[in-house]
Amino acid sequence: MSRKSKKVKATSLLPMCAAGGVFIGLGLGALMDNVLLVMLVCVVIGLGAGYAIDKKNGVTYGRH
Repeated sequence: MSRKSKKVKATSLLPMCAAGGVFIGLGLGALMDNVLLVMLVCVVIGLGAGYAIDKKNGVTYGRH
């Protein structure tokens, strides 16, 4: 009895990276006494990293 392996569709890491940026930004912002600015910078870095990883893995955002 053999099973055919299904091709697994790549899932996006962008939301996880953005959420990680929020939590890292909150922690670092509390230490630096500038929560909003540090959190914004960390979220942008997280979004950039998530987009780069998704682009490398072939994740598309929309209909293709």
